[in-house]
Amino acid sequence: MRAVLIAVAALLAVPALAQNNKSKAEDTTKVKMEAPPPAQAESFRGPPGGGGGGPNTPGYPSPGPSGTPVVVDREALMRQLAGINEKLAQATGQARKDKQLQRLLDDARAELKEVGRQVTNAPLARMEPSRPPPPPPQPTVQPITEGMLRSLVSAIRNEPFADDQLAVLEQAVPTQYFLVAQAQQLLRVFSFSSDRVKAMRLLRPRLLDLENGFKLYESFDHSSDKDELKRILAAQTP
Repeated sequence: MRAVLIAVAALLAVPALAQNNKSKAEDTTKVKMEAPPPAQAESFRGPPGGGGGGPNTPGYPSPGPSGTPVVVDREALMRQLAGINEKLAQATGQARKDKQLQRLLDDARAELKEVGRQVTNAPLARMEPSRPPPPPPQPTVQPITEGMLRSLVSAIRNEPFADDQLAVLEQAVPTQYFLVAQAQQLLRVFSFSSDRVKAMRLLRPRLLDLENGFKLYESFDHSSDKDELKRILAAQTP
């Protein structure tokens, strides 16, 4: 982009130069044009050597990519560079009497040509397929809080019949998870072993620590119910 900045500065300087040359032609006394301050001259000076410059010229910036690489339309950029070069050519024609400005314009055109060469020889951009977004994080499962567990136990005990007690448990289970120790507290609410088996069928898919499932056998009295518990625990969760 250095070439573009020099080109713009040169274009802005041409009208002032033309007006200055016209004033000098009307004046019968020749006045030597004052040279620009060193800092200003440095800002418009081309690459060392006064020539067109290039990637191998000492002090000339490396043509390699710097900063963040971007993708541009090559044809559109080349048309823009050609338009800038044409304007520089016109400005050069109007600056024949000022050797310093003409040299700056020639340097700018040379650098602009080098930019065009780099654009022409630049490799095609690789369009990598977009990666699918990562899956959302799985929510952390937590067992029912002790306060909620006490409320559930109290609600089950308030029902006089086993079927109603199981209905309360069935309503609460889908929204909660349980540890084996918490399941034992719920099983103690039911008076009959057969009802505890039914309760275990509801609780099994929501148990978080099946490795402690062996502790549940002490909640059942009959061998047949323990066998049924074994089948319940071994069943795969849907």
